[in-house]
Parts: sequence; structure tokens; C-alpha cells
Amino acid sequence: MERSLTYVAPELARRGHEVTVVGGDPARMAPVFDPVGVTHFAARTTADVVWATRRATRAGRPDLVHTHMTAAELAGVVTLPLMRRPIVTTRHFASPRGRDRNARRVWSVLPHLMAAEIAISQFVADHAGSDCLVIPNGVPRPVPIDVERRPVVLVAQRLDPEKDTATVIQAWARSGLAEQGWTLDVAGRGREDRYLADLVTGLGVEGSVTFLGHVDDLPRRMAEASLLVATAPAEPFGLSVVEAMASGLPVVAAAGGAHPELLGPVAPELLFEPRRASALADVLVQVAADAPERDRLGARLRARFEAEYTIERHVDRLEELYDRVVGD
Repeated sequence: MERSLTYVAPELARRGHEVTVVGGDPARMAPVFDPVGVTHFAARTTADVVWATRRATRAGRPDLVHTHMTAAELAGVVTLPLMRRPIVTTRHFASPRGRDRNARRVWSVLPHLMAAEIAISQFVADHAGSDCLVIPNGVPRPVPIDVERRPVVLVAQRLDPEKDTATVIQAWARSGLAEQGWTLDVAGRGREDRYLADLVTGLGVEGSVTFLGHVDDLPRRMAEASLLVATAPAEPFGLSVVEAMASGLPVVAAAGGAHPELLGPVAPELLFEPRRASALADVLVQVAADAPERDRLGARLRARFEAEYTIERHVDRLEELYDRVVGD
């Protein structure tokens, strides 16, 4: 969600909007916000957001407030008497607000206070528990990098249970691609770091698997790799998937969550049954064996990105909604 804001806020600023962002990691935000004049206030808790929002409005009330995540929604509602401006919110998770029935009853009032709710995918809209307008995330076009693709399968995701990275490790061991000169690079950190490292050792594939941790050069790695694998069975959207599509990198993805929306219309053969290592291994072997077909798949995914998932297309849709909400 933070990464998507680093794409959206600068694009809004480039179009002449005055943009203030409250919250997010200052180290991540400053390098992209400062050059384009986006104002940023750091905030970690709901109370911080309320305080920073009050501070941000001293120079004048905004025309519209756009919140992300439930804590920010709460801060937006708390400051509504101060703002007296419409609130638009983006739903990033495929579930109703609140962790239990009582909490959900409390949070059920929020949609009535919002001018509009956005879902980042149809999958999220179907499970959000309230009416949402689907506006898919967008990402910038990658800067061309003059490198050749290598026999590398890339994974770029948090190493947490919901991402199901274990399935790609198991599929990798089944595939035999290491014996054909391929390697598996895993970018990301999370709660399963140690578990996944032990799994690699237990399956005897440690010589062909590299855990990269957090990387700052993901665009280059996507330009060099030959395949990206996304295993999350219920991914709300998949920014890394779309970033790979933008670079013309074929993506093999679990057929769950929003992945079928992203890939299904142009490359359904790249989807596999979620949590089935054997199914993933079969797709990996098939795609890895045919370089010309990988080029064709990459071109189809790049064309789909250009049609649906550029940051310009995303902000066009946002502006249409903003105009309607502010007009109302």
C-alpha cells in the first residue's frame, strides 16, 4: 500500500494537484515526494494521523480526503468536523472491516460516512462487505535497462504465510530446473525466513536457491530474470505481478485472489492451482523449456499492462471519481 502511494501521489502532483500525504515511512516517501512538491507528514498511529491531519489543514482545508486502511479511515472520520470535506477510501484487503462480529458491527458505520469506496480489484470488491468501485492499482513504466535475460526464476514477495512461498520451493525441487542451469532467487523478508531456509536445505536444493532479502534493485532483477512466480492464493492485487508485466516478464501465478483478473484474459496458461507444488512445477518446466514462447507471453502481458495498469490509467480513473465526488 505504501509503495502504491509513492506512485499515485507524485502523478497527482505532476497533474497540478496540491497533494499532502499523512503517514508512511519517511525514508521511503521523501525521495519520491520532495522532487515533485508532495507534502508529507509522518504518522505511525491513529492518534498521530489525527494530529498530523489537523496540522496539515492549518493552511486551509483540502477539497477531498482519500484514506487507506482502517486506522486512516478512523482518523478521517474523527477529523470530519474539522475538514467538512468528502472522504474517499481505498479497500486493500479482501475482507470486511473488523476481526470479529462485534468489531464488524462497530465498523459497519464507516461506509455511510464515505463519499465512495474503492476496491483495488474485483476480488477485493467481492469480499469487502460493502459496495465498492473497482479501480485497479497502477504502476509506472519501468526505465529501460540494457541487460539480457538469464535462466532465473524470481520470487518477489513478503515471506509470510499468506504468500505461500513454501509452494515455490517445493515446486522448484520437483521441477529439476537446477540441473538445467536455472536458479531460483527469492527477494523479500518475513516471518518465514528461517522456515523457508530450512525447507530449502531439507529438499537438497540449497545450491540453486538464493535468498536475497530486501532488494533495492527489483526493476533490474525483473529485467534480468526469465520468470516471476507469485504463489499467494488470495492476493488482493499483486503490485509485483503488474511490475513484472510492465517489464515484459512472464508471470506464473496461483489461480486465486486477483491473479486471474491480471493474467487470465491474456495468459491463462500461466495460472496454476493454488498450493499445489506439482501443478506449479509442471508450468515452470513447460515455460522454461520454450524461450520464444516466453517472449510471446511477456509481450502479451506487457500489452495488458499498457491497456489497464499504468499509473496514468489509474490516476485517470481516480480523477474521474474525485471530480464526481467533489462536484456532488
